[in-house]
Amino acid sequence: MDDVWHKHIPSKVSLLVWQLLRNRLPTKDNLLRRGVFLPNDADYAAGCVASETTAYLFLTCDIFNDLWSKVWHWLGISSVPSADLRYYFLQFTKMAGMPRCFHLFLSVIWFAAVWVIWKERNNRVFQNMATTPSNLIEKVKLNSFLWLRSKQVSFSYGYHDWWKNPLLCMAIHM
Repeated sequence: MDDVWHKHIPSKVSLLVWQLLRNRLPTKDNLLRRGVFLPNDADYAAGCVASETTAYLFLTCDIFNDLWSKVWHWLGISSVPSADLRYYFLQFTKMAGMPRCFHLFLSVIWFAAVWVIWKERNNRVFQNMATTPSNLIEKVKLNSFLWLRSKQVSFSYGYHDWWKNPLLCMAIHM
């Protein structure tokens, strides 16, 4: 689980994922357990319909579950994701049947999706602003592209190529 520190990913994003996989994010559920909120202050976050736990927020909430479906669709891969964050992280980033050279790309995409979810959650909770799942997937595509482009010298594809067919862009590095 400590495989969250990558030169291709901003440190603040790696820290977020490190906290996420250890259930240390300041979600309403975790804040309540620490005594930060009174129980009657714990309303539902981000427009989701259940109390905010990390697993619910990042995997089960309809809004963000839809984002994960769009990520899988963008990649052209079918999967039945795990309901456990740690297993979902391993399942996604170390996808069986994919060459090891894909693992870096898949990690970057997973980190970008987690980053987008957390930023969107915070926008919904603190700014009362919501973005559509279609716009959220575009943010995942853009963040992952920018992170790869800035740190991977051999990544020679343009954004349109990445947006349209990420697996093709990954294959160049086999």
